Amino acid sequence: MAFGVTVDSNNVSGQQVEEAGKYNVRVLDTSEAKQAKTGSEMAVMNYEVIDGEYAGGKIRYDNIVWNEKDEDSRRRSERNFNTLLVAAGVPEGTKVDSIQNFVKGMAGKELSVTVDWNEFNGNVNLRVKRHEPKLANGSEPNGVTRDMWSAKNGVQPSNGSQPKQNAKQGEFNPFVGSEVDINADDLPF
Repeated sequence: MAFGVTVDSNNVSGQQVEEAGKYNVRVLDTSEAKQAKTGSEMAVMNYEVIDGEYAGGKIRYDNIVWNEKDEDSRRRSERNFNTLLVAAGVPEGTKVDSIQNFVKGMAGKELSVTVDWNEFNGNVNLRVKRHEPKLANGSEPNGVTRDMWSAKNGVQPSNGSQPKQNAKQGEFNPFVGSEVDINADDLPF
C-alpha cells in the first residue's frame, strides 16, 4: 500500500483538553523544579488527564511558587504546597525538604484539578485554579471551550487557537496540487 494522508484534525496524536472543568489527573515526570523570574523557587507541575473524554490530554505549567519575602507569604506558600500534597493523598506528617524532592515525589500521584481559561500575553490556555482529591465519578468538563471563553472576554488569542482557515485564493500552499513520487528503495524501512 502506498503512502497517503488526508489532513484531518480529528485524527491526531496527543489528545488535547478542549474544555475548562474538573479533571482527574496524574502528575507527569516532566514536572520540574525551577527558579521563578522573581528569584523564588517554584514547582512547574504538568498533568495528564486519566479518565473521561479527554483521557491522555495534558494540562501543563501549573506554577506553584515558594515565597519567603515575609511571614504571611511563607505561610501562604506552605498552604499552597500542602494543598497539593493532601489532594494527592500524601500521608499526614510526611516531611518534604526541598522543591526538587516535592516534584520528584509527586510524579505519578493522582488528584483532581479544576481548570479555567486564562489569557496571558495574548495566549489563551488552561490554568489550574484548585487541587483536590480525585473525583469519585470521574472528570467533569464544563463545556466552556477556548473559543467560547475568548469571545465572551473579548480576547483575540495570538497562540494559533483561532479556528483554522484554508489558505486564501492565490496564496502559495506547497501541499495543494503537487504529487511527490518516492521510490520504495529510498525509504528507510
